[in-house]
Amino acid sequence: MVNSASYVNEDVMHYLGILFGKSALKELYYDFKGKDVYTNEEFREKLEEELANDSYNCVFSTDFYPVIAQVCHEQRLRYISWPYDAPMNVLPCKQMGYETNFIFHFDKIELEKYKKLGYDRFWHMPLGVNTDKYDAFKRDSRFEGDISFMGKLYRSKLALIENGLSRDLTAYLDKLIKVQKDTRDRWIVDELISQPILDEMNRQYKESGSDLCLVKEQVSYTIAEYVTYLDRLELLEILGRRFDVHLYTYDIGDTEKDFLKSVKLHGPVYYNTEMPSLFKTTKINLNSSLRSAQSAIPLRALDVLGCGGFLLSNAQPELQEFFEDKKEVVLFGSTGEAVELADYYLKHDDERKKIATAGYEKVKRDFRYDEKLRTIFKISGFAEEL
Repeated sequence: MVNSASYVNEDVMHYLGILFGKSALKELYYDFKGKDVYTNEEFREKLEEELANDSYNCVFSTDFYPVIAQVCHEQRLRYISWPYDAPMNVLPCKQMGYETNFIFHFDKIELEKYKKLGYDRFWHMPLGVNTDKYDAFKRDSRFEGDISFMGKLYRSKLALIENGLSRDLTAYLDKLIKVQKDTRDRWIVDELISQPILDEMNRQYKESGSDLCLVKEQVSYTIAEYVTYLDRLELLEILGRRFDVHLYTYDIGDTEKDFLKSVKLHGPVYYNTEMPSLFKTTKINLNSSLRSAQSAIPLRALDVLGCGGFLLSNAQPELQEFFEDKKEVVLFGSTGEAVELADYYLKHDDERKKIATAGYEKVKRDFRYDEKLRTIFKISGFAEEL
């Protein structure tokens, strides 16, 4: 397995060891942060050297790396990838089409986008959760409170993108953002950033002396970050006026601090050592999904449920598909509805605890890493080894 410091690598390695035996695995660490993932000769040489040292049946990574796909294609070796980001960490590229690829994506809408582009090496696979690991954690009085949110605020690079554009174009983008902010059930940005609009943006960048030259995916993700930023600020600020709300993040500036005066602000919570206790202790754990993840169950939502925490989340399509609303999770369609639901479940402890327990039992049964990895490897042609 290639390890690039993702949240899920530890659990994936643990369960791969259970399935195949630890002696059958080799972990290759490489920090791709800020580095080329398409060719990257430094990593290519490192991977090729490792593959030459022993006999391997496949290479496995979480996010998809075109350079790995290229090496595996050349060596006729299966490459299995199970991304946990939507959109993926790379743009569509020729390396996605190799027949040696087995790419398992957790977002059905994102997956269908790639299939429509002609890439047929994609399968759907929701993310997993390690409840056994989380069971070892206890409640922690440091995290007592009514409502908490753990995560980034996603301040985007929108100002950078709008710099150098005409007043008409920036007004169009601002209107598009407003419409998308008010539209929770589908992502309309990709439809409304046409190729002529993109061409005109890039023409104006060039004319203004800017080095920017953007593709649609970059503009779309920047807008997704910004709309998510607005979502989270609004949700936290309005809930904070009514309830005891705590924000745990490393991503906050003076503007946000001033806006969130009614919210108790904290530094980051460490994923592997503190997060489980937070989710077990807080009465209500919020999830507000990154807008570019159009249908998926986010990893953070599964973490909450896997810890036995109560999840109050925006109504993601796959959360609605795999979980029963108000029995295993509680879902909202607007900020106003989130306030009403929070008020109700803070006043009804027994119902809240019953839902949290049911959500935990659901992920313990249906979102086990070992079963998901077993399915992944069967689809990838390893049925006899399992």
